[in-house]
Amino acid sequence: MTKPSLRPLGRPLLLALMLSASSIAYAGAPDPASDADAEVQRTDNDIVVLGAADRRLVQEEEDAVGTIDVVQTGDISLRSQTNIADLAKQLPGVSVSVDQARNGSATGEAQFVSIRGFETGFNAYTLDGLRLPQTSGGNTRAISLNLFSPFAIGGIVVDKTPGADKDADSIAGNIDLRTPTAFDFGSSFVRARVLAQAADLALDQGQAGMGGAIGLDMAKRFGSAGQFGVYIAGYYERRASAAESVALQNPYKATVKGETPRENPDSVTADGIQWNFFNNEIERYGASGSLDYRTDALDLFARVNYARYNNTNTQNQTGLRNELVSGQTNPNPGGYDDTGIYRPMGINPAHYFRVEDVEQELVSTQLGGRWKGERVSIGLSGSYADGRLDQPRSHTAAFRGISYIGTPGQTGVAREGLLIDLSDRNWPRAILSPEAAAYVGSLERPQQYYVQTNRSFLSEEKLTFKGDIDWRGDGVLALVKAGGLWERADRKGLTIDDGSLRYRFQTDLYSGTVPGLPLAQFPGETLDSFMGHQTPRPIKLISREAIEEQVSRYVDIDGLSEDILNRGRLSGEETRKAVFATAMLRFETEDAGTIEVMPGIRWEDNRYTASFWSNTEADSDARFIEAGRKYDHLDPSLLAVWRAPGGWTVRGSARSSYSRPAFNQLAGPTTEERDAITDELISVTRPNPDLKPVSAWNFDLGVEYRTERNRWFQIAAYYKDLKNVIVPTATRTGSGAVDGVIYYQPYNGLGGSAKGIEASFRFALNDWAPADWMGGFGIGGNVTVQDTEVTYQLGEDEIRTSRLPEAPHLIANAELFYEQGPVRANLWYNHTGKRLYNVEDTQPDTYTQGLDELNLGVAFAMTSKIELGLAARNITNEPTYYNTVAASTRYISADRAGGYLKTGRIFQASLTMTM
Repeated sequence: MTKPSLRPLGRPLLLALMLSASSIAYAGAPDPASDADAEVQRTDNDIVVLGAADRRLVQEEEDAVGTIDVVQTGDISLRSQTNIADLAKQLPGVSVSVDQARNGSATGEAQFVSIRGFETGFNAYTLDGLRLPQTSGGNTRAISLNLFSPFAIGGIVVDKTPGADKDADSIAGNIDLRTPTAFDFGSSFVRARVLAQAADLALDQGQAGMGGAIGLDMAKRFGSAGQFGVYIAGYYERRASAAESVALQNPYKATVKGETPRENPDSVTADGIQWNFFNNEIERYGASGSLDYRTDALDLFARVNYARYNNTNTQNQTGLRNELVSGQTNPNPGGYDDTGIYRPMGINPAHYFRVEDVEQELVSTQLGGRWKGERVSIGLSGSYADGRLDQPRSHTAAFRGISYIGTPGQTGVAREGLLIDLSDRNWPRAILSPEAAAYVGSLERPQQYYVQTNRSFLSEEKLTFKGDIDWRGDGVLALVKAGGLWERADRKGLTIDDGSLRYRFQTDLYSGTVPGLPLAQFPGETLDSFMGHQTPRPIKLISREAIEEQVSRYVDIDGLSEDILNRGRLSGEETRKAVFATAMLRFETEDAGTIEVMPGIRWEDNRYTASFWSNTEADSDARFIEAGRKYDHLDPSLLAVWRAPGGWTVRGSARSSYSRPAFNQLAGPTTEERDAITDELISVTRPNPDLKPVSAWNFDLGVEYRTERNRWFQIAAYYKDLKNVIVPTATRTGSGAVDGVIYYQPYNGLGGSAKGIEASFRFALNDWAPADWMGGFGIGGNVTVQDTEVTYQLGEDEIRTSRLPEAPHLIANAELFYEQGPVRANLWYNHTGKRLYNVEDTQPDTYTQGLDELNLGVAFAMTSKIELGLAARNITNEPTYYNTVAASTRYISADRAGGYLKTGRIFQASLTMTM
């Protein structure tokens, strides 16, 4: 089997940029602008910032007509987060999520950012204004932010009310990652940042749990007037961690015959239990660079960025299943006894091993400039970006055997089954007889019955050209601006996860050539405890190398037929064209301040074509099909701001926007779900090439007050009205059954809304302090309270109204900080409220329960150039993920929904040195 080769650009580019940084930094030539511009001060961003990169970002927030929130990154002294998404949740109304399908929650890192609780694909993601290509799979256009490091990203700007000159496919808003330039700093410098981390859960379990990172960057301005600037950064991070989770094996069963769990969620019976242990090793490295030329008449720039993320992920799952096997009979037909009460029979000890390694890569380059005349300026830019998601190692191994039923030889009519005590909401407990406990507690059972590998990759290349022209006046008509863009994305992918690469062993239950070994005979280690408890079965951590050796010996990767390869192939092209026009009307008075009004209109045209494998109800219909569609969207907007005297500002906006369906929802191979034992076809999932974009009208109104001494307060209200809603996280948005097989396909046609209030503040004690040393204290925080509603289609005849998935009712941050003399400290608390996770059919909907995190950082400036930092993350050891069936915490969720998961605390020591 062939697949695209891994791009060899990464490591050479990183090395070249770091060598360039060293050669420029130590060239010895004086900086002609350094004497005039140098300003050394302590900020929230770094120990020493030469200039004020942080002040520039904050000033952008204040000067904007719309609602913009900014967070600086890179302060490793106070923040133990080395992931951009985890830092973004400091902002008002921002929450985060993970890709549960690839064990993303087990890393303890967030992956996606949600603005005001909207599905993450409702954001437009940019890097220095460049629209990013896809680097994550799934039915969403969300960009995986775990690819980016605070060593290379200087700030995150969240624009919640983008105007006509920004992308219109951004119902939630625009997330722009900013890389530094030399002009963000007051003088030249060279900086080194190093850190070491320890993951306490992994270390407590005797697993690899240490890690560290190093980042080197430099900025230099040169030329006769300091008109040239170069900034270069390189970084490398590697860290290990572990995670533990408990969940049910299967969805709940109705306790009373004839009901469904959804009809009576207070009368359900648990079906099986599982315990999962994850080992993770994350490697994150990259480099970025910028070259700028700035004069009064001309600005030119060149940007390059390379980022790589590797996650080596191993899962060992030990479980007890409610099931019977061949030779065993259930005395309760359908599982229900004569009184109509569910009585599960059979206790099958099982083990499941999974490797889901992930590689993500992004390369981007930008060239552009702006000519500035007395009244007119013209900007042009071109960019190229290439993103990739690869799973080069995705192995599974399953161990199954004969169930315990309480009869001689474990044959005949079953007498015993698995009962689960749910009285402890976070620790479901198996109730076993002494004989059953002895049976399932032995690692001599079960035997391995298969080993399998899967393959998948996705790549997207994006080419973009943008241009605009503006005219600036002195009167009421202060600005007229028009422009447009042309963007093309080329996508290729391959997915093979249908069992084609599975080898079956010979066991008591399955035929095969090579006997399957019992679990006890595999190399590895056994955990002494799990989540502070003892489990009925020892949790065996199988050697990863042993399974990889089996894959290489038994699985014929190169022997796949062309037909199987075709079933997983996808290729497509997508183009987007846009034109816009906007203006600014400015009204100034001495007594009432300044009013700025920005009307605008934007038109975007989208077209896509794709080739992918599809089949309908019969395999004889399977074939490649060509699909394509075009649609456009016209989006007017009106933004206004009133800058009143005394530090008061009022902002308001009304705008139209839309969200394109994810490419995987429009086009892609048909996928099948089959029974693991019988191989019977259960369901088929296929795309819908005729999906319409979701459209929305957005309304915002806010007031803020600022002083000159790091004190401010903001409050805003918002409302969004949506049409043609697709619920991407739903089990199904439309389905139909043919001969007992369910066919899933997304549909349009339904609507929703969101309304909320955001408030944020920051108060530095400063001159209010009774003593000088107390003047460094301050507090800050933000809170978002919102209600969402969406009406969606679960089946052809079933319409349901619920809240918007991934939208918490409450998001809150609180911060206590200190900055005086050589000491800085920060205590940060984050709360993300309960969210709808998944829409179910016969089951109650699944919810992610509210999560809390408390972080502490303390930094001490040893000299004016060296700062030592100590930080701790999740110091109260809260769960990282907690999913339940129904809104209460009474019933823990099953299997892939996540269950109750903990990744523990992270401790960090760091050193920042500036030269």
